[in-house]
Amino acid sequence: MLNKTQSISARLSADDYTYLMSIDRNGAITQSEKVRELIAMARESVGVESFVRAYLAAGETMLPVKARYADENRRSLLVEALLELVIEGAAAIQVCTDEEQIAPALEHKALPIVDAFMEKILLVALQDEPRLIDRQAAAIIRQRLTDLLKR
Repeated sequence: MLNKTQSISARLSADDYTYLMSIDRNGAITQSEKVRELIAMARESVGVESFVRAYLAAGETMLPVKARYADENRRSLLVEALLELVIEGAAAIQVCTDEEQIAPALEHKALPIVDAFMEKILLVALQDEPRLIDRQAAAIIRQRLTDLLKR
């Protein structure tokens, strides 16, 4: 069991030691202070307190899908809109999970995400030759928007 503080020792390569000693945060001067700052930096990087960190984490999860899409070398505005919606939506959900009232917080975070998605869908519907793999998809989206607007 650890005491309130625990002493550790580690062997570092010259590069790792140079990196450790280059950390200039919160006035860290000694090796111990630098290690504590390094730990704090690592904790911050894996947390989801900020939308940016949550976005990066969600984006990293989607990297294999995005890479496969890019490798196919066939561009689709609909696919790109969907991938961004999923990534940004997941980030918004992660950021809002600790909010006292999740619905208003999530609604606030979702508005710009949904707006960007709708803008891309509208581009698909309005362009004569939208960037899609299946041209029929544009006709389906156009018809669905028309039907929704008639209600």
